[in-house]
Formats: sequence, C-alpha cells, structure tokens
Amino acid sequence: MPARTPFSTPGTDRLRLTLRMKATLVVFAAVMFTGGTDLTKVTVGLPRITADLSAGPLQGLWIADVYGLVAGALLLPAAVLADTVGRKRVYLAGLLLAATTAAVAATAPSATVLVLARAVQGASSAMLIAGTVTIIRVTFPGIRLRAVAYGVWAASFSVGSAFGPLVGGALVEWGHWRWLFAVNVPVLLLCAVAAAMVLAETRNPDPPVFDLPSVLASVSGVALVVAGLKGLAQEEVPVVLSLAGALTGALLLVLFVLRQLRLPRAFLDVRLFRLPSFTASTVVVLIANGAFAGVLFVLTQRFQEVEGMTAIGAGWALMPLALASALGAVLAPRVQDLLAPERTLMVGVGAAATGLGMLALAGPGPGLRVAAMVVLGLGTGVIMTIGANLIMSSAPEDRTADAGAIQESAFTIGAGAGIALLGASSLVLARVGEGSVDPAAIYGPGADQALRVVAAGFALVSLVAIWLLRRGTHEDPGR
Repeated sequence: MPARTPFSTPGTDRLRLTLRMKATLVVFAAVMFTGGTDLTKVTVGLPRITADLSAGPLQGLWIADVYGLVAGALLLPAAVLADTVGRKRVYLAGLLLAATTAAVAATAPSATVLVLARAVQGASSAMLIAGTVTIIRVTFPGIRLRAVAYGVWAASFSVGSAFGPLVGGALVEWGHWRWLFAVNVPVLLLCAVAAAMVLAETRNPDPPVFDLPSVLASVSGVALVVAGLKGLAQEEVPVVLSLAGALTGALLLVLFVLRQLRLPRAFLDVRLFRLPSFTASTVVVLIANGAFAGVLFVLTQRFQEVEGMTAIGAGWALMPLALASALGAVLAPRVQDLLAPERTLMVGVGAAATGLGMLALAGPGPGLRVAAMVVLGLGTGVIMTIGANLIMSSAPEDRTADAGAIQESAFTIGAGAGIALLGASSLVLARVGEGSVDPAAIYGPGADQALRVVAAGFALVSLVAIWLLRRGTHEDPGR
C-alpha cells in the first residue's frame, strides 16, 4: 500500500494501488510477449541457423531447448535469491542479463557460442520468473483477481508465440537470423526502465535458507536427466551410458527431496505436494507445456523440412495453435467462475489430451491437423492459466517462493523436456524405422510415430491428474 500523505484519502490510495497493479501487469505482459516470440522465432529460424553455423540436428535441439532447461534447473536458487535480496532487484537484474545475452546470441560466431548464450538467457529467465510469480501472488488479492492476472500473463506468452513465427519468418526471409536475437535488446531495456518505475519491492519474511547441497542436487539432477535423454538420440553415445546418466539424475532428485524433508526450513517445501490440487496442477502444467512446446517445435521443422514451406509460411501454419492457446488463457477465468478451478482444469486437460490424440492421427492434409491444433491450444491455454493459479493459491502466503519455484519449474522444464523428448524420439524412431537421420525422415515418419507415443502417455498421465483433482478441495488455506 502506498504511503499515506496529508493529502491522501482511502479513495486515492485505492486508485494508486489499482494503477500500480495495472502497470505491473503491463510490464509482465510485455516481457512474457517477448519470451513467447523467442520460442517460435528461434524455432522458425532454426533451419537457417543450423545451416549458417554448420550445426547438426542435435546442436539444433540444444539451441531450441537449452534456454528452458537451464531456466528450470536454476529456478530454485533464483527464487531463494529473490526472496532474500528482493524480488524487484532480481527481476531487474534478469532483464539486464537477458538483454546482454540477446546481444551475444546475435553476434555468435559458432553454434557452441550460441548454445552457451541461450543457456545464460535461460538463467536470466529463471531470475525473471522467480520474481514474477510471487509478485503477482502478493500484488493481486483473491483467487479471481489472480486468475485474471495469470490469464493475462499466460495469454501474453501465447500471443507472443502466435506473432513470433511471423516476425521471425520476416526477419529470416528479408534480413538475417541474427536479428531474431538482436531485436530483443531494445525491447528488454525499455522493459527494465518501466519495471524500475512501477514494480514494488517485496521480500519473504521467512525466506528459504540457501543450502548448497540442495542446490547441487537439484541442478545436477535435472542436468543429468536431460543429458541422458538427449544421449539416447546420439549414435556415438552408448545406450547404457545414457540410461545411467538419466537414472543418476533421478536418484539425485530423490535425495534432494529427502533432504528437504529433514531441513528445519526446507530449501524447497516439498510438503506442498501433500495437497492433491497442488500436485495435480503441477503435473498437468508440466506435461501440457511439454506437449505444447514439443508439438510447436516438431511442426515448425516439418512445415519447412518436409512440406517445403518458407519460414513465414510455417509461421502462418502455426497460428491456429498459438492463437487458440491465447484464447483459452483469456477465457479460463470466466469458465472458472462457472465450474470452479479444479473442474475447469479438468476441462483443459481433456481438451489438450483430445487435441494431441487428433494430431497423432492426422494425416498430411490440413483439415484435421488444424482442428487438432485448435483443440490442443485451447486446452493448454486453460491449463497454463488455471494451473498456475491453483498452484499459487493452494500454498500459504509465506510459501509463495516455494510454490512459484515449483510452478515455473513445471513450465520451463516441461517446455524444455517436451522439445527434447519429442525431438530426440523422432530422431531415434526415424533411425530405427527409416534407417535415416535426414530431416525429412526425422520430422516426417519419425515424428508421426513419436506423436502417437506421446499422445498415449499424455492420456494416461491425464487420467491420474484428473483423479487427483477430483480429490482436491476448495478450502486450501492459501486461497
């Protein structure tokens, strides 16, 4: 609440608070819009990037998904840092780091440098996310208002994803792929100036204690799991070694959880998973965002490498998916008013599973494929809005950092793992079924088979999540 002056009244204080909330949401929406364009801009430009930098298919996967994977791995340390030194400070530092690494990516002389720049961009994203979700939680009171805020936030990302292919395609076709990154620099710097003016500084009165073993276990665990999955797609890496890496990472994550249960103040309060709605929402956000990002990546490559579309043409072809996701995010709060949060999330899960199944069965014609993208987009838009709101609203206010870190880990790790799993499995299945690792085989028959496997797995996990949501209660203490 702004400080009272001799000339202030309750009415003017409320007006200032309302204006601050609106300005805060505008800043967050602008940054999320830029992040959304980044996802699809880079994906559309990937064929040009890999050709210009002589990068192989797996380097292309790293360029596309290392951003989200690093962000997910570093969210926990970033959340602790934000709660300790101030969320606004960490958010501003993240914006400046994002602008700097965008400039480095724009001038990268090799694929290795570009991958490293994208990785540091992921670190900056972790800093931005760590501040965003908790600032929304403490700035927007009530589950309805927070649902609107999360809806605008999620819709901004989806709208950015919708315009990203067109902007990226135009930049690649009429300019150079390096502009995909360079265009972000002035935008992010302007956002930094605006954020410095409108954001209020907040801290957690009971912040998690920085625990080095927890940091090492969480970061190393995520890294080994992802490296193991990627190794399965590399001929020169033995399958046994890849599986050993993934299993070692999973073991480290188990040890991380066990340590949290023994600490007086956990680095990450895993006891939040005792709440059925919290657990189900986290799982749904993870798998839905993974499916959305993986499908977006595979379809972008298919449109260009298999169907011969230009970068701009691929952007237009992806519009139904991204725009439907934005529409689902905007409509979700209204549906929630009619059905309650858990039931609304069930509707989103059902739509996403149906759309993914339709896409797995769609042939080369555009009819069923477009319909599948619309249904999948609507479902994921609802999930991103209501899932985020349920995760944050289920947690007590003094555990917003923990809930925010879990929520955004689900978003970012889900997106990165979705691209890695669908891309790598398409590569493996193309090698096994077609005897080729040519892009036409990877993103044609290989991707068709991978989509069927992913759709079946998504449906199975969705049933479990719906069962948990049915057990959820509307009386969680943090709401």
